[in-house]
Amino acid sequence: MYRTDATRPGAAPASPLRLVRAVHQVFPRGGIRIDDDFSARHFSDLTAAYGRSYRPGLVEGGTGNDFALMARQLVEGLGVPGEDVGAAVVAHATPDLDCRRAAATYLSDAWPHGPLAFGVGEQGGVTPFTALHLAGACARRNGMGHVLVLVLDQASLPYDPGTRLAGDAGVAMLLSTDDGPGPRPVVRVVPGVAAEEVPGELSRLLEPVLEAGPVTVVTGPGIDPPRDLPEGTSGVRPAAKGFPCSALWSALATADLQEERLVLIDRDPLTGDLGVCVTLPGPGES
Repeated sequence: MYRTDATRPGAAPASPLRLVRAVHQVFPRGGIRIDDDFSARHFSDLTAAYGRSYRPGLVEGGTGNDFALMARQLVEGLGVPGEDVGAAVVAHATPDLDCRRAAATYLSDAWPHGPLAFGVGEQGGVTPFTALHLAGACARRNGMGHVLVLVLDQASLPYDPGTRLAGDAGVAMLLSTDDGPGPRPVVRVVPGVAAEEVPGELSRLLEPVLEAGPVTVVTGPGIDPPRDLPEGTSGVRPAAKGFPCSALWSALATADLQEERLVLIDRDPLTGDLGVCVTLPGPGES
């Protein structure tokens, strides 16, 4: 088991990764059942441990999509050269649908060479920032040619999660360590930022980026743009609500990253962890 926390990515070295391509997909209701006897016992025990109530009626038809199924479809849509993938990192804020299946296990078994695969969680909407940082560190340390980062959301929960979830969706990013052209995502995660400290912290982090030229700023649900962003910041748009991880990162799949610089920002209200990702031009770009 690899265990980390948001204090790891405090510094922002030059990114060893360039974004080759990204895909985003919203999934229709899945057919994986969680209304069997095992699932009933599992969710009853799980919810009781956290003072919640098991409510199977909240899951329409008793079925949904698990992360392994979504990972498979995203990888197929991405067209990943499997033999070149050294590591696959799965980031999620909501729990997986079925504890008997795991996306990381599927990804490790999906290619004959068995790449390193692991999941990152417990940081809310900031989880993908940490996953991307870990992917870069892993590629740098182990000399990997490509790494895959998956950002997944699923909404079929047989208990009240305390927030509105809109559905199942995911973003897959294929990143390379070569020197080809393409945007290079530079990530910062600053732990334990109080709400009143966010404007000052973002001003410090974004000042050099905003001075360098026009950017598009995409904000997650943990950011209040009028309150938190530096005065005069233009090109701001909020991510879609109800997808705590994937909505923010879907911007990478739709933007023309050869022409448009992106800044992605979110903050976890429980921990105060603040994440910022800037896509920087890579070699060969103007």
